[in-house]
Amino acid sequence: MAAQENLLFECYYDSRPSGVHYGGGLPWRVDPADLRGGTFTGGRHAEQLQLVLGQFQVQAACLGATVFAGALADAGVTIRSTSADVADFYRELFAGSTARRPGTLLVIGKGGGPISLVPYACQEVVQRRLIAISDGDPAALARLQPGMEVEHLWQDQPSNQPDMSSVADRSLAMAARWGHRTSSFLLGDPEVVGRWIPAAVRNGWAPVYGVPQAAVVERLSEQLETTPVVWGRQQDDKDFLALSKAGAAFQLIDPGRPPFPIIGHAARPRPHLGEAPPEPGDHELKRWARERRVVGTMVFWAGMVRELECFFALAEILGATGLKAGLALTVESFNFFDWTPLSLLDVDQELGGLRGQVETLLASAGLGGILESAAPRQRFAQTLSASVAQLTERLGGPNRVPKGWWGVMDAALLPRKISRVRFEVWPPTVKFRYRQRSSSAMLDSVSGERKPDLRSRIGQSRLRKLFEPVRPFDDMRPGRPVQSILESVKAAGFEYALTKAEFGEPPTLATGVDGLTVINYTAGRWDGWTPFETLNGIEDLVRAERRLLRDGRPGWLLGGIDSCLWTFSGHVLDRGRELRDMCRWMADGGSSGAVVNVTPRTAARYARILADEGLIRTVGAQ
Repeated sequence: MAAQENLLFECYYDSRPSGVHYGGGLPWRVDPADLRGGTFTGGRHAEQLQLVLGQFQVQAACLGATVFAGALADAGVTIRSTSADVADFYRELFAGSTARRPGTLLVIGKGGGPISLVPYACQEVVQRRLIAISDGDPAALARLQPGMEVEHLWQDQPSNQPDMSSVADRSLAMAARWGHRTSSFLLGDPEVVGRWIPAAVRNGWAPVYGVPQAAVVERLSEQLETTPVVWGRQQDDKDFLALSKAGAAFQLIDPGRPPFPIIGHAARPRPHLGEAPPEPGDHELKRWARERRVVGTMVFWAGMVRELECFFALAEILGATGLKAGLALTVESFNFFDWTPLSLLDVDQELGGLRGQVETLLASAGLGGILESAAPRQRFAQTLSASVAQLTERLGGPNRVPKGWWGVMDAALLPRKISRVRFEVWPPTVKFRYRQRSSSAMLDSVSGERKPDLRSRIGQSRLRKLFEPVRPFDDMRPGRPVQSILESVKAAGFEYALTKAEFGEPPTLATGVDGLTVINYTAGRWDGWTPFETLNGIEDLVRAERRLLRDGRPGWLLGGIDSCLWTFSGHVLDRGRELRDMCRWMADGGSSGAVVNVTPRTAARYARILADEGLIRTVGAQ
């Protein structure tokens, strides 16, 4: 209907989300609130609606009551329906439309298992211009079917043993059916797919799902050969590995993050990203080298579209502490530049902005995240180069593109042995580690209740605090820097790169690619999942500072933050204060007061000077 009326379409689902980070698993085993993205207040949904109202001429159709009723009325928005009855809703919509009412009603079965197949039929509904309802609503069917041809899709009887192969088969078959109308995929559970249907239709994504999700990726290997980026969210971190091997980047989304994705399509001026205050000159960096100074900085990974929500809290923390730091972003982040606190990067600090204090780095493949070392080299190089070209056009010239590159995992992953007992110094803890069942092995009942075995009983007892699962990449470690990856980074126009290689080593500069300064992380922990090497608390910074100063050599204290775990609306109240303290610690020079807080670019320049003077460790890329 929207297309026939020459309108854009967006959908907002009223709900009560928890705002936490959903990192994967079987969706019917978790609280539905954890699947639904950011909270209304923490995600600034009301403000985002006002942006939409300011950028577009808006009409609304409400399937019953909505939290935005007052705001829509105040803005004088034309309301085309407010009925909670789906039959009346359709009748009212078409009564005021120039679009012809379809003559076919599609009744979509839910699949008979614990998840609904309904969202995966969206391309069928739109491309054939049908009216559709979910199966199991006899009242709506009775009211809508008179005068209409009725078709049924995916009619299964409820089952106590979910057939997830059927879910994969059906979603993949539907994707193949409309493959001539789509160009990429929306890989995810029904909650995220259902709430991103407008974007899927608008952008030509075919929704697919299965358990395990990595198996679905493998079945799409041929199509992914020409697909640079897939949208969705992970069921397991091994999904990243499967997509990376296929050469496709992953762009993560959640329901309600952002609440109105259409805002990224609004006409807007290009971000200026004007001239920042001058960095320390080479003469000052050389003086620091003579004085054996240690510089320090932090880089915040927040490049996925769902992580735009992070910037509301993150901008407050960075502004309050004055921390000089970096933001690792993707190309998509810049499409929302003017509609989020990212716009503060182009505002002078005296005016409340972050220009010169916080710099951007382009992350991974540019369009999304990829395990660079697992991806076909040519595919990675092509996607990164195309991403830089796209960003150059968006920002208005190559000089405006970030000069730094941030990798997800640019070093080869090598196997390592892990202990089944883990000790942490602070806070003092002992954990017994176990390997989780595979997703497919956990498909034991529709209700999601585990069989009453020993593992399940322990999981429901007080003893569960003594156990933790082995994470997907706990038994891996990063190898040496990979020369072909770094050459692709240099060819794309970057001046410096942050590598995941040489983690846990003293400050180290990777050599072998002329014109590209490559430095390692010197603070944090191996997390066992993406983005692999991060700061888990202020104690990681304190330990790194103590070690670096004890060595008496110049170098850098560099750590990464997985921003969503700290600043999503469901986490910021619990962890925001600690993150603020970490930022303030770094900005104030650490515990000693001797660490010089700088931007990542300055840290890279300092590293180059130290390497030229033979003051730090170097390692050749392979």
